[in-house]
Amino acid sequence: MDAIPKQPVSERRRNLDGTESFFGIWSLLKSVRQHARLVIELARRDLSDLHAGQAAGQLWLFAHPALILIVYAVLFTSVFRVRIGANGPTDYIVYLLAGLAPWLMTQDAVIRSTTAIVANAGIVKKVMFPPEVIVAKTVLASCFAQGILLALAFAFIVFERRGISVSYLLLPALGLLHVMLIWGLALAVAALTPFIRDITEVARAFVTVNIYLMPVTYAPSMVPEALRAALYLNPFSHLVWCYQDVLYFGAIEHPWSWLALLVLSVTCMLAGSAIFSKLRHHFTSVL
Repeated sequence: MDAIPKQPVSERRRNLDGTESFFGIWSLLKSVRQHARLVIELARRDLSDLHAGQAAGQLWLFAHPALILIVYAVLFTSVFRVRIGANGPTDYIVYLLAGLAPWLMTQDAVIRSTTAIVANAGIVKKVMFPPEVIVAKTVLASCFAQGILLALAFAFIVFERRGISVSYLLLPALGLLHVMLIWGLALAVAALTPFIRDITEVARAFVTVNIYLMPVTYAPSMVPEALRAALYLNPFSHLVWCYQDVLYFGAIEHPWSWLALLVLSVTCMLAGSAIFSKLRHHFTSVL
């Protein structure tokens, strides 16, 4: 019997990369789960180092988001005097917070993830260290820090509405879709930045501008009809509408946005996992 010819190393690597690109999502999630304790510890260190040596210390984790809420609320209700709904300024604040808090969480995670691999080049170059752990701890730290803002917004809304809405039961499912979206985006930008360093600045510009391209500080009815289509074409508008359905409207007013968010979250998670799995083998050559 003839010996079975061996594949060249380059061919085996190409097949491995293709397999990981297709099944990358499962291998990455499995790796993160296996290193869960390390992810949590690294995220905890990120948060503790963020305000190390400062007098207020960890209190800034609560003070900073609270300050953001106050500034936005005062600016848009007292200076610009924007009104939405029939209950005066507080109605608008609820509307604002319902969209602002989840977007700031997304924004922070994406920005931090652009430098996740580059800033930890020394660790990533270690052969046995899984680079997805760096991305996971970055996302976890960001979601915890900005989750405080979301929790404060939720507490204000419950206090202002004087009760718990049945729509809040959708929050776990919505939160899962949101995390899937963030994880996919974080993997993609973290993997691409070592090769295209300009991604960091592009991402910063995008997240800063995009907050005004979504129905966060204004209602769609305030936009000229000729420009209104741009809101619906912006995929992140649907994330905002889903949170507004749960926290502001108390009902599913945008059913198509829920479907759009599901498709967006799954697509981002699959694409981000594939990109990261494909490029992870080449990090050491560009860092």
